[in-house]
Amino acid sequence: MRRTLRGYDIVEACSPREGLDALKTRRFDAVVSDYSMDADADGLDFLQLVKLQYPDTIRFLVTANRELEVVVRAVNEGAVHRYFLKPWNDEKLRSALDIVLRAKHTQASQDS
Repeated sequence: MRRTLRGYDIVEACSPREGLDALKTRRFDAVVSDYSMDADADGLDFLQLVKLQYPDTIRFLVTANRELEVVVRAVNEGAVHRYFLKPWNDEKLRSALDIVLRAKHTQASQDS
């Protein structure tokens, strides 16, 4: 993921708690989370918290989990903007991130 997101300002977190702590310290345009995190919460739970606390933050989920239930949860809960299966395609992930960030910044400048 570090290689895929080369050129972006990246902060890594190893758990939902670390991720939420990082979000408290500064503003992030996007969060890319793995589905598999720790025993207490999965990446989708984490992104749901991000959605509630930081609704303007773009949220991507990356997972090797191919269960339909995960996709349904992600879509129905609106916790993610995009969902990527491992192994992800670097160009598609970067392109999707660029598109949603550009749209977010365009909307923000129009709202100003």
